[in-house]
Amino acid sequence: MKKIMLFTLLVFIILNLSPIYTHPEKYLYKDPMKITKDFVPSNSLLASPEEPVSTKPVQFYDFNKDGQKEIIITFEIRAKKQPSPSQFGAIVLRKGKEGWKKIGEIRTKGVGLQYSGFADITGDGTKEYLFGVTMGAAAGNNLDIFKWDNNSLVKIANVQYHKMELLNNKSVGIAVWRPFIADTCYVDVLKWDGQKLTPDEKLFTKYYPVIEKFHKDKIAKMDTWYYWYTLADAQIKANLFEKARKSIQKGTTLAKQLSLPDEVKNFEQLSDKLDKKKKSY
Repeated sequence: MKKIMLFTLLVFIILNLSPIYTHPEKYLYKDPMKITKDFVPSNSLLASPEEPVSTKPVQFYDFNKDGQKEIIITFEIRAKKQPSPSQFGAIVLRKGKEGWKKIGEIRTKGVGLQYSGFADITGDGTKEYLFGVTMGAAAGNNLDIFKWDNNSLVKIANVQYHKMELLNNKSVGIAVWRPFIADTCYVDVLKWDGQKLTPDEKLFTKYYPVIEKFHKDKIAKMDTWYYWYTLADAQIKANLFEKARKSIQKGTTLAKQLSLPDEVKNFEQLSDKLDKKKKSY
């Protein structure tokens, strides 16, 4: 009987303690909304980003690894005259001996908050803060990347994109899709080289199957020259020279059928790019 009571008591304790480990912010920051209300602009609204999915306006991350997480708040200040762009921002709070203090603020104009999250872009073991704003349907999105340095966030990179995907490695690569024509895109995979983000051929080659699938799916529905153009561009970057040659030939034929001399010339230039890359490979 004593063993049963002891077992029951142990289960009860575990069940009541488990939330402390699964949701530490709930206990470290009993009322984060109360903390943040004194720091956000009075004319602002808290804003959740589109990506990562289900991200809240209030996030937590321990930038300086001291065991105390900083608070990151994202907000929107709507333009008085619509449909003028709103102002989107993020505020970083750090707790000191005298309480919470604002140690950083970001503000950018746009039509939507596209991204707010963390990733170890530089590969130093500490995640950077990524803040992306949608500039418009044609202009796409603008991403600023901030590194924690000397107790503040410092911008180290900027990326323009239509679509973005983070690729996990020792340091995180960024697959960047930039619009070309209609719904097709040029694609680059960027990685931190110690100083800046630069195209990374190895990561691009690993990511290429995603690009190929996108193009093949589109071509299956509508076989047009511009899908072959951006597919060939990706194949050159992935050193798939024979595939690129065939894609250029296919795209050129379609462009000629539509009497598009400028596009035929663009394919010729892409063919020259292929020859140059092949010689240097």
